[in-house]
Amino acid sequence: MVDLQKEPRIVLPPNPDNQLIARIRRVLRSSGYAALSQIRVSVEQGNVRLEGQIPTYFLKQVAQTQVLALEEVRFVSNHLIVEDHCNNHL
Repeated sequence: MVDLQKEPRIVLPPNPDNQLIARIRRVLRSSGYAALSQIRVSVEQGNVRLEGQIPTYFLKQVAQTQVLALEEVRFVSNHLIVEDHCNNHL
């Protein structure tokens, strides 16, 4: 039987982009706007891309502002699409 307690542990260094994605998701979830928790987030070297559908232009701006407030964020590419509610009533 092998004693796993004495085996050396391999610890990978944390990926800064993945850590930032997790932090952005927490910020968006804690904003108080449920729609922001549905946003898809990707990060490459501090450059953030937001994707998905959002109900209003106000929330599109809130999402961008919340993300830009994080000091690790270098740039935000806001590809959020505001849902077209006008065509839903036809």
